[in-house]
Formats: sequence, C-alpha cells, structure tokens
Amino acid sequence: MTFKQLISSVTKSEWVFVGILSLILIILTTAPVVYGFLITPEDKIFTAMHFVSADDWFVYYSAINQVREGNWLYHNYFSSLEHTPLFWSSWIAIGLLARIFDLSGPAAFHLARILLIPIFLATAYLFIAYLFTEVKQRKLSLTFLSFSSGLGVFLIYRLAVYPQNFAKGYFQWPMDLWVPDINTFLTLFTSPHFIAGTILILLIFLLTSLFAESKRYSYAVFSGLCGLVLFSFHPFQVIKIFAVILSFIVVVALASKKIPWHLFGYCLTFGLISSPSVFYYIWMVNNDFLTFIRTIQNINPTTPLYLTLVSFGGLFIFAVLGIYLLDKQKKLSDYRYLLVVVWAVVQFMVLYAPVNYQRRMALGIHFPLAILTLVSLFTLYQLYQLQIKKHLTTVIVVGLLLFLPSTFFAMSADIMVFNQGRELSYLEKDLYHGMLWLKKNSESSAVIFSDVKTGNVLPAYALRTSYVGHAVETPYFNQRKKEPVWFFQANRDQEIEKNFLTNREIDYVLYGPREQQHGNYNPFVKDYLKPVFSSGSVTIFKVI
Repeated sequence: MTFKQLISSVTKSEWVFVGILSLILIILTTAPVVYGFLITPEDKIFTAMHFVSADDWFVYYSAINQVREGNWLYHNYFSSLEHTPLFWSSWIAIGLLARIFDLSGPAAFHLARILLIPIFLATAYLFIAYLFTEVKQRKLSLTFLSFSSGLGVFLIYRLAVYPQNFAKGYFQWPMDLWVPDINTFLTLFTSPHFIAGTILILLIFLLTSLFAESKRYSYAVFSGLCGLVLFSFHPFQVIKIFAVILSFIVVVALASKKIPWHLFGYCLTFGLISSPSVFYYIWMVNNDFLTFIRTIQNINPTTPLYLTLVSFGGLFIFAVLGIYLLDKQKKLSDYRYLLVVVWAVVQFMVLYAPVNYQRRMALGIHFPLAILTLVSLFTLYQLYQLQIKKHLTTVIVVGLLLFLPSTFFAMSADIMVFNQGRELSYLEKDLYHGMLWLKKNSESSAVIFSDVKTGNVLPAYALRTSYVGHAVETPYFNQRKKEPVWFFQANRDQEIEKNFLTNREIDYVLYGPREQQHGNYNPFVKDYLKPVFSSGSVTIFKVI
C-alpha cells in the first residue's frame, strides 16, 4: 500500500467522525482550564498550569514569551551561569503564534494544544486505517485510543502517603496519574510539544511500515524529516526511535532468513537526514557547560515494574494477548502488525534502559498497546459475540473500570487544584506586578534572589534570571534550593549577608509572602539593600 492509497481508503464520513471526536476532546481537555480561569480570585492572576508536571509550565511560558519578545533562541533564565542559547523548535513555533496574534504565553500554549489535537487524531486515524479495514473498527479504535488509560487511580492513596512522589529511592505514584507521555488523553490534555512529538513518532513508524511494503525511498526521506524535527525539541526520543527501527529490521531478517538491504537503506537515509538535530545536541552537551549540567540533572526514572504495569493496566494484559492472537492467526508475517508488536515490546524495554531519562521515552507507547488490545477485543467479540450481547451491561461496566478510570482522574485533579488554589495555579497580583516591573526596569542580565517557588515563575513573566527556580534548568539545584531558606531565616551580620549576595552576583532581592515564611529576616533595615518597587506584601530591593 502507498501513502496515497491509504488516504484514499478513508471516506468523507470517517473524516467527519475524526472532526467530531476532535471537537469533543478539545472541549474535554480545555474545560478544566476555562473553569480555573473563571474562578480566578480578584487579587490573583491565573497561570493555566496543570496538576501534571507542575514546575515545568513556567519553563514553557518563558520560552514562548522570549520568542514573543523577538528572541528566537531560548535563554535559560533559571540559571545565572553564562551559557549558549538553545534552538528549541517547538517553543519557537508557539512563540511565533503568540507574537503574531499578540497572545500571552498561556493563551498561545493552549491555542497550540487545541490546534494540534485534530492533526494528531487525523494522523492516528490514518495509522489505524492502515491496520484495520472495517470502518466500525477504525472508529472504535480511535475512540479507544483517545480515552483509554491505566489503573493507577485505584492506587490513589499513594498520593497522600507519598505527597512528594519521590520516596524510598523511587517515584511512588502510578505514571498514568502524572506522566503525560504515558497515554493519549494525558498527552492531549497536557502540552502541545507532547502532542507534536507523538504526531511525528506516528508518522515515522507509519512511513517505516509503508516503506517495508513499497520500497519507496521518498518515505525514508519524509520519515527522516520527521525525525529531524522531532529530535530538535525531543532528543529523548533518539534512542527509542532507532531501537524500534533496528529491532524491526533484525526481526524481519530473522523471519525471512535473508538480509533486508532495503530496510538498512531506509535506516541509513533516516539517520542521515535526522542527524543534524542529534549532532546539535551532542555539540551542545560537549561545548556548553549548562547544557551538560541540565543533562545530568534531568533525572526521570521509570517507576518500579509493578507500578508501571498498574499504569498500563488492562492495556498491558490485553496487548500481550493481542501478540499471542496475531501469532496464532499467522499475521506476524504482515509488516503492519509485525512493526506494531516490535514497537510495543522494544519501547517497553527501553523504559528501563540505563539512562537517566527513562520515562521520557514513554511518549507514543500508548498507540501500539492500544492497537494490540483492540486486536484482542475484536477477536474476543468475534468468538463470543452472543455471550457478550447477552451480558452487554456487565461487559461495558468491566470495560470502563479496566480502561477509563485514570482519564477521569486527570480532569478532576486539575479542577481540585484550581478549587483549592494549590501550587502555582494562581499568582498574587502584587507578585505579578513586581515581575512586570523587573521586566521593564531591570537590566536584561539581572539576577533575582527569592524563594524557589517565586524563582520558578519569575523567568516566565519577568524574563529575568532567577537564582534558583527549577530542578533541571537551575544548575546545582539541590544545593541552591536550600540557600533562600537559610538566607531568609534570620538576620545576620550585614557584611556576611552582603557577601553572600555579591559572591553570587545577585542584583535584586524579591521579598514577598513566600520569602517571609522562612523566618524573621528584615530587608528594610539592611544598608546594602535599596527598595525600588513595592506593591502590597511584595517589595523588590536592589543590591547596592
């Protein structure tokens, strides 16, 4: 089959279905954010952050707002170290959206997410149409892919027992509750760069399978271009993509008992075209000290195996059954199904590869697991159709419990966060105005000292450097996060305090409610500080 034939196999009514499902998903994934905006307290501003990856939103907003201001390369305002600005393609695109339409960072972020949802569903539907010929199966497959999740919600008590998530040497929460890479709904719900990454992954593997059938090198070229773009903003995916493609080639060679030279040619073409992005990051790691530090600090281990299996839940069980059924039905000789099986198995294995960003390689794994699960469900329906119809209500209830509960949690968690005003979902207007003052009146190279939570949001709105603000972006974070606690805890000899700030090249001290909570430090009596901004409970001092 060719790509053109594949597109032609999808009818107009099917595309209408994709459009309707896109609209439903846009409404469902946007409703909590709209709700959070509508209940914004009068003395605060809404940040539109999610329960998932709470500290990362302001990194994204900082990148978007920098492009909005005309700076295309990402300057890491979470670090006071000198560094080489980063070419970060996904946020450049969204930043241009903000610049062209004069949107705020959060508005551009969610607009991009909304625009990418129908593109993702169209791409996924093409892949599904490649695997299933019956229209009913195609539509059911896309719906199942869009909403299915794991069983982590049944271990929700762990969020209370381990409120910081990381404890006893590993992450304690099931990943389907907080890792956006783990399933489609969380991906669509969370961030545009995850959606864009998944779209490109789907295209790469779809083109791989089409090439295996047709031997058209134009597919290798287009796949390589997808890899070039994907690796330019998601270098975590390099190992996984090449592992799946190479494993597919090996399995084909073993099955056919001959070397598939055309697939090696495909892999070589893909590698050559996508390599500039790979070499760019290799160069950055070796030539920019901050990038090297960020790489070391970007620790994202996969949860222990039993929690990972719970995170996939029924998907894992039925995917295994799906592999067995495909083998029994002699369908693994078909490149289409063989690739899906290799993809699922290899990607699950790389989740435990000896690298520090394991779970970041989970992006896209939901697709092959969902497809293999559907192979099981469609086969079981054909075998036990009468019994299923007889007990249809029970089957539906069991199915919802097996495949849907964590999807409900994703939406309810955000609503809870907004209702309770937790984390950084809302910022005090005094703090917001202070950050805008810094953006307008301080030097572009200014470094601001504050509590770590304040430091997390400051680079997004002030576009100025916070001394400490993010576990990955801030170098030596584990040490630096202790310093504001020590500094604001008590009044000490002023010479010691001033040396502390000058040795760290601090230009401003931001003193607000979070800083006041650390102790009885009184900046208003310090000879080395000059108040330059004040609004309510927030005062900004210049170090003199």
